[in-house]
Amino acid sequence: MRKCLLIALTAIAVGILVLGIISSNVGAKRQVFVKGSEDELELAKRVSLEILRSHALLEHGLTNVDEFEISKAEIDDLKMAHVRFQQKVNGLPVWEGEAIVHLRSDAELSVITDDLKANITVETKPNLSAEDAVEIAKRHYRGSKFLTEEPKVDLWIYRGTERDHLAYRVRMRRIDGSSHPTMPVIFIDAHTGEKIFSYDNLQTGSGSSLYSGTVTIDTSVSGSTYYMEDLNRRIGTFDFRNGTSQVYRFTDTDDIWNTSSQRAGVDAHYGAMKTYDYYFNVHGRRGVDNNQGPGSYTAAANSSIRLLSSRVHYGTNYNNAFWDGTYMTYGDGDGTTFTPLTTLDICGHEMTHGVIERTANLTYSGESGALNESFADVFGAMVELYARGGSPTADTWKIGEQAYTPNTAGDALRYMDDPHRAANSGFTADDDPDHYAERYTGTADNGGVHINSGIGNKAFYLVAAGGTHHRSGVTVTGIGATKAARIWYRALAYYMTSGTNFSGARTATLNAATDLYGSSSAEYNTVATAWCAVGVGSCPSGGTPTPTPTPSPGGSELIVNGGFEGSLSPWVSSGSGAFYTSNGSYPQSGTGYIYFGVNNSVTGQIYQQVSIPSSASGTLTFWLNVTSQETTTTTAYDRLFVEVRNTSGALLATLATYSNLDKVNTSAYSQKTLNVSAYRGQTVRIQFRVSNDSSLPTTFRVDTVSLR
Repeated sequence: MRKCLLIALTAIAVGILVLGIISSNVGAKRQVFVKGSEDELELAKRVSLEILRSHALLEHGLTNVDEFEISKAEIDDLKMAHVRFQQKVNGLPVWEGEAIVHLRSDAELSVITDDLKANITVETKPNLSAEDAVEIAKRHYRGSKFLTEEPKVDLWIYRGTERDHLAYRVRMRRIDGSSHPTMPVIFIDAHTGEKIFSYDNLQTGSGSSLYSGTVTIDTSVSGSTYYMEDLNRRIGTFDFRNGTSQVYRFTDTDDIWNTSSQRAGVDAHYGAMKTYDYYFNVHGRRGVDNNQGPGSYTAAANSSIRLLSSRVHYGTNYNNAFWDGTYMTYGDGDGTTFTPLTTLDICGHEMTHGVIERTANLTYSGESGALNESFADVFGAMVELYARGGSPTADTWKIGEQAYTPNTAGDALRYMDDPHRAANSGFTADDDPDHYAERYTGTADNGGVHINSGIGNKAFYLVAAGGTHHRSGVTVTGIGATKAARIWYRALAYYMTSGTNFSGARTATLNAATDLYGSSSAEYNTVATAWCAVGVGSCPSGGTPTPTPTPSPGGSELIVNGGFEGSLSPWVSSGSGAFYTSNGSYPQSGTGYIYFGVNNSVTGQIYQQVSIPSSASGTLTFWLNVTSQETTTTTAYDRLFVEVRNTSGALLATLATYSNLDKVNTSAYSQKTLNVSAYRGQTVRIQFRVSNDSSLPTTFRVDTVSLR
């Protein structure tokens, strides 16, 4: 065990040499990520991998350098790099075990999104075969004889409520035109054969806007025949003709699509075009997969082009629409519950399920599934708003107001502005919930993916339009739909993982708001307040995060975000030995904290600039935890300095020094109290700075900082 640990630490120490090179290059904040080139992406991957290895060792005790596989790396329009990792054990992926390392344009760490699973204990050799798992899964799904494709099976490590499992994931598909098409996903324990988890991955959704009337659509022509196929956007629309197994091309001889069967196709085609245009023109995204795909059917006029395909007239009286991983599919409705489900925000909703799958890939179950549905509603509404132009109206925030129950005027399937107005189905007293305290916790609806979407929908509505929440009494000042959508998209694309819950969504949107507008901006404050209003996280004070309370002398709090909750800001960080985590394993309070050291031969610092009134007591307090691999009881090899500096960074005083000699257990914090009364009436920097030598590393954790 000791040998393995030393090997892992040596690898990390070597990796830090790479970080040291990066740090020296960007010491003057030189922009490293400029063009998003392959060389820049490779650099981002190398830097991120070393950062994650250090973080994982410190926060989770993960010592195997092969635990992480890069699944995606990209450089965004703000020149920030985002590198996604899949956690593995013995080569097997860990379900919802993911992390994202976010780097600023100068290649310095911004923040880490951490969903890694610590202390996994499981035998990775299965007792059952994949074929055995498929047969067991079929027995758990009563409709298995109606499957329209052979099941797909792969092996995962799954963290259960009581223990870790080696599990086969069996994915089945029944798209047969029945009233209940489904894509069940069932996890079977590879040792015992028990079913340990399941959900339906058929991502359904419905929404409505006014039907679009006479519109212009892009089509193609071959000879004298026109096809409902847009070769520029690579979008095509096809006709099931109320069947389920065969699709047909929409054709026309004069490019005027006006027959009764064509009209649903026109709506779906127009909706797909407008959704594509919205994502491209507003967010710079080229379609569902950001590469004008995924393509399925080939174009009639050019067989080398595969089209992102919409399929209409699915089945008979089918009251839904769905995304199945490849296609958007729309039913005609039964004329009573729904009319054809091919309106603008339905198309936006369904295509957004595809975008979600290609970005965060939110698991379609529980809180992550409710966020999946909520984000699809949000961008369905934004597509409708984009296509219609102008400002939001009351109908913008309604889901299904035109296609849903056509004989009842003014109603809707869901209401983003007031989720409680939805028809109560008896899941909770307040279907649909709009506050976290009201959430549904049962097993129906994949654990409430549609029911609980109202919580996220209400949060977005408050960010965009503002208002006072009826339950919390919190008032939010809206920033407009355009800014709200930019924040939500950035959070989805870069800061969320498959297992993100409501708390994680709050953190992700705050990180996105920080990138776009700054952590002291009105936009950041609005996002934080909106999540607080719906019961997720605490409310900010004066537009900045509320510091975690700490016992301290009387007087006004001068430190902003002393609890490090949600983001690091307004603290300023630099160097390869200073880190921030928003959801760490060893906080003193809350979930966020800062930590220093971790590796050999590193330095780093974090500071906040503070104006100290003459009336202040000048008492600085914080909580400190020190862990170290040093065994000496006499020599201080690694040090943390608490300093006061002027606004230019010049040292005024060293208030205290801590070292490896102060080491304790990982979770043991002690409160420190220091006197800065000599700097009353001045504006200074309160700084924490680390210096680790080349021997065994020390880690210093700091949380709950207060100055009064």
